[in-house]
Amino acid sequence: MPRERRAGANCPGSAWSWRSTAGARSLNINGVYQIVAYLSLYRRHRPLSFSEMTGQEHITRTLSNALSSGRLAHAYLFCGPRGTGKTTVAKILARSVNCDQYPAPEPCGTCPACKNIAAGVSMDVIEMDAASNRGIDEIRELRERTRYVSGENRFKVYIIDEAHMLTTEACNAFLKTLEEPPEKVIFILATTDPSRLPATIVSRCQRFDFHLLTTEQIRRRVEQILQLENRQSDREAVSLIARLADGSLRDALGILEQCSAYSEDHISAEHVRTVTGATMTDTIEALIGAALENKPEAGLELIEQVVYGGRDLQLLVRDLTFVFSRLLLHQEGGAKSEPEKSHGFEEVLEKYGGKLSRDLILEAVELLHEVANELRHARYPQFILEISFIRLLRVLHGSRPAMAAGSREGAEAIGVEKAPPETAAQETVPAPPARAKKPPDEKPAGTVPPQEPVSAASDSSASESPPLPAGDDSGTLSPESDLFSKLKQDWPRIIQELKKKQKSTAAWLEPARLTELRGRLVCLSYPAEYTIHQIRIMENSHRKLVEDVLSAFCHLPVNIKAELDEQVYASSAEGQAEDAVQESPGGEEKKNPPSAEEARQLFGGKLIDPD
Repeated sequence: MPRERRAGANCPGSAWSWRSTAGARSLNINGVYQIVAYLSLYRRHRPLSFSEMTGQEHITRTLSNALSSGRLAHAYLFCGPRGTGKTTVAKILARSVNCDQYPAPEPCGTCPACKNIAAGVSMDVIEMDAASNRGIDEIRELRERTRYVSGENRFKVYIIDEAHMLTTEACNAFLKTLEEPPEKVIFILATTDPSRLPATIVSRCQRFDFHLLTTEQIRRRVEQILQLENRQSDREAVSLIARLADGSLRDALGILEQCSAYSEDHISAEHVRTVTGATMTDTIEALIGAALENKPEAGLELIEQVVYGGRDLQLLVRDLTFVFSRLLLHQEGGAKSEPEKSHGFEEVLEKYGGKLSRDLILEAVELLHEVANELRHARYPQFILEISFIRLLRVLHGSRPAMAAGSREGAEAIGVEKAPPETAAQETVPAPPARAKKPPDEKPAGTVPPQEPVSAASDSSASESPPLPAGDDSGTLSPESDLFSKLKQDWPRIIQELKKKQKSTAAWLEPARLTELRGRLVCLSYPAEYTIHQIRIMENSHRKLVEDVLSAFCHLPVNIKAELDEQVYASSAEGQAEDAVQESPGGEEKKNPPSAEEARQLFGGKLIDPD
């Protein structure tokens, strides 16, 4: 049975009254107080006034001014992430409106109303968990209870936690009471997901949005609580707890309580990592070193140690992402990070800072972000991490140049030399077969044969000639040319770059293959079964995106043309046939009209008058 429904549950002298002690609660059963439970840190050190709150100054100041002037709303909506002080502010507000010193910006904490509400024994402050009391019957009961005036205090305050869990019917039944509540009744709704509340509920409340706490705010509060608890801790351990809390002070105090139970005398950073499952700093440094030094065996062995050591893999990926992102800042700004903002990775940042180019760091951060999403639903997380480490090695040490063709900064930054143009041209995929041509004796008079690409092997002078100017589209570059070779060699990387911008465009382009480069026109061919891909890629939105990526690669504006394979190899013959029809005597195409017999066979029926 819930506490608020027990007979005499809220009466200080009843058989069910509660008394708070230092770290524990005592239950009065027939005049005998018995210790029944340990009181956790976040409840033991819950703030009792607005001045004791950590952060949320925009809320505490607004409410304090409203209390000082006596301008109270009948309903409040507190929104925000977990552990940011929504319920705490609601209880402070309930004490303030019932304090003997009201109107005042803070509760006095000494009057009977303040003491009873702080002890949780006041009959006029009712806490309701909407997650377990979410139906229309509970709302009807609440409406009935609001009709009765307060027994001992100035206001009756209803605190409805997790308000977004109320059903649609319950919200509709609650609307009228929330809009026009009885006199001396205040509703306080707290929720972590205000988007799930109906707009009719939100519009009837005064809304306050709670923000995540900063790492520095959490660190200061944890240090205060350590002093109050007479506990010793390393500064690095406190900073690590603040970072792992993700902006939630309640989570930080929960971690601190676990670490206090693990180490009774002194809390160190390694104790925090052991309790939370965070990977050791030395292991992360060794893993990054194995990636940068291209040592797959050492990296895979470290990953196996992390997995079978019971470490939190999500925290590992988050730490790696943090280190690489800070390496980017170190590379761009050149300034050392402050120890408070490095979270124990100062040595790693100092050791590897400036050794990676900006493009490689960005690709590594993107890869780690993808890995974090994959790990959430991974059935075999070890395999995901191992494959991701191999992909990271390919990003950092791949023989292919970066997306900006011709730039060598990325390869030189990690000691990978770029292959000379001659070697790259020799390793390219062979060019597609030449187009079919009609024999000279079958060519109609006046037909101009299509211009064919000039092979570097057949004409040595062509290979020695200067490259085609950027503005000239009349000629055709050889498939063995430098730019065409780079396009062929970096085609998978171009596809990956398109995936980052728009995955659908990359999917339409993936079956295509490069056939030739005519000036600024990149020719693509699709197999016959990919007709829909060829049609889609030539649509304006997809074609423009592909041209933008290719233009960035080639350092000049280019266009694309996509055809099917049969169109590529038969276009010459079709063009000659069309020219032959246009050059026929008389200048008009001769066609025989369909006969009556053909019409009868096509549509059926009987021929009546053949004349």
